[in-house]
Amino acid sequence: MAKTPSMIGRFFRLIFSVINTFRRIVLNVLFFTVLALIVIGFSRDSAAPTVQDGAALVIALDGIVVEELTPVDPFEALTGQDSDRPQEILLADLLHSIDQAGKDDRIKGIVLKPGNFKASIAKLEDIGTALARYKENGKPLLFFGGGIDQSNYYLASYADEITINPGGGVAIEGFGMSRLYYNEALQNLKVTTHLYRVGKYKSFAESYTRNDMSAPAREAAQAVIDDLWQSYVDTVSSNREIDPRALAPSLDNISLLLDENGNDPAAMALATGLVDTLATDIAMRDSLMQTFGADEEDDSKLNAIGLQDYAAMVAPTANPLQQNKIAIIVAKGTILNGDQPSGTIGGVSTSKLLRQARQDDQVKAVVLRVDSGGGSAYASEQIRQEVLALQEAGKPVVASMGSVAASGGYWISASTDRIFAQKDTITGSIGIISMFQTFENAAEYIGVHQDGVATSDIRQISFIEPLNDKIGPIMQRLMDKGYHDFISLVAKSRQMELEQVDAIAQGRIWSGADALELGLVDELGSLEQAVIAAASLADLSDYDTKVIGHELSPEQELLREVMNNVAVYLPAPNSETKLLWQLKGLLKPIAEQMQLDDPNNLYYLCMECSNVR
Repeated sequence: MAKTPSMIGRFFRLIFSVINTFRRIVLNVLFFTVLALIVIGFSRDSAAPTVQDGAALVIALDGIVVEELTPVDPFEALTGQDSDRPQEILLADLLHSIDQAGKDDRIKGIVLKPGNFKASIAKLEDIGTALARYKENGKPLLFFGGGIDQSNYYLASYADEITINPGGGVAIEGFGMSRLYYNEALQNLKVTTHLYRVGKYKSFAESYTRNDMSAPAREAAQAVIDDLWQSYVDTVSSNREIDPRALAPSLDNISLLLDENGNDPAAMALATGLVDTLATDIAMRDSLMQTFGADEEDDSKLNAIGLQDYAAMVAPTANPLQQNKIAIIVAKGTILNGDQPSGTIGGVSTSKLLRQARQDDQVKAVVLRVDSGGGSAYASEQIRQEVLALQEAGKPVVASMGSVAASGGYWISASTDRIFAQKDTITGSIGIISMFQTFENAAEYIGVHQDGVATSDIRQISFIEPLNDKIGPIMQRLMDKGYHDFISLVAKSRQMELEQVDAIAQGRIWSGADALELGLVDELGSLEQAVIAAASLADLSDYDTKVIGHELSPEQELLREVMNNVAVYLPAPNSETKLLWQLKGLLKPIAEQMQLDDPNNLYYLCMECSNVR
């Protein structure tokens, strides 16, 4: 029974292996071209960036905010196929740069500029808190731009002044959670889906078994997005000192406000207090020049430094004399088996990072930063066993939940000494599923049959034959045990009654604020507060933090360093490339399912938990 999905997986992995072999051959040819482009790029602008007195730190809100950088795909980078993919902004770098700017006498102020910015509400909360700390230093925080979307506006609300172009506007749309449903398509393809689960809210597999959202899934999802949206409205309305009703998006409200403001979105934003000033790009630039002055070497340029250059200049350095370390280990992405690259959690690779912290005598405590909707039950347990080993070695472990820490993400957090979540973290989803497809109807339709001999009925299982009736009861027994293990673990770790956990489990997702009330987490707080708690548990008053993470290969480091310099020489994406990326996004859930490789086909997984936008 556990072999059925792996047979399909092996077929697709064979195809991908051939493709990747071709990619490596082409990459070897292109790599030398990149080396030449590197020389050109650096030779044209070899001067190291500097910060002049009175400079502005310009933060372009352009990219996707991540807990851990994902590897650069050399082939896609060199051929320009990833040009439509948002660049990554490392959350730790952004927060540290904002904090340093507040203390840096050379930095006169911060200027935020809107862009294609993607960040969960929990990450926006972290960044907003850092901006609030920065403002305590008495330095200006300005926002200049054209159109402002919802994520940009959350951060803009912290600014002393918001200025937009008269041709722009503010787009407040609210939150939603949706996905594609494939059941009818699978039926048309004569594919049979076999689903086993425990937890009435465990809804990941609904995409394959229904054409719409079930009532329990709708109930849970609506409750969470209502909590997250209320958090957004409370923060923004408080920052801007405006009536929360100004942030009540609806088509009727937009129509009414447009009528009152001559169908002018910018005028509407000004009238409702969402922005302070309307100005052309020329006027905005003149205002910035008056505030920060011109560059000393080129008076046509603003006296400013960008986030990437500033982050590199102020990056924290470890004190070699400090023997007490709090290790920070990021567990980001889907939990899979074996060794996995950064941006994904591997049962083996993430366990190695935890083991490295356990074997490092300087590390006295660990903060496990979780940003995951879960995955393989086996890999999740491998990681939890390493957490227990750290505790047995006398090193406290604190879980710090980021945007998502649900299902397997909660499993690996449950046994830690203390759990911190943010009020907008999506967590819970305590349940278990197993799902796979068989193709007996499709095979019969096209005239493909299978026959043979075996020493057992287990060996006779085939993905193009009807499923043996004995498999369903066996799988359900495994589900029941897996669910009982999960709620028993939570009950023991959280000192709760089993029935109490069962009532709030059932695969249901919760916001961090609700999770605190329910006893699933100990405290609401940031990564920094989790580090302080870990130090307290280890009785440390003097310590440094140490990030233990995946090491990028020299090739990856090189590509990340130079891609911005050589991008101008790379081929631009064409319409076909953009269409392929759009299709890739639509098919992402199927691609992620194909990655799943639990040896028992059991998953603590909430794939939809990251689908709030």
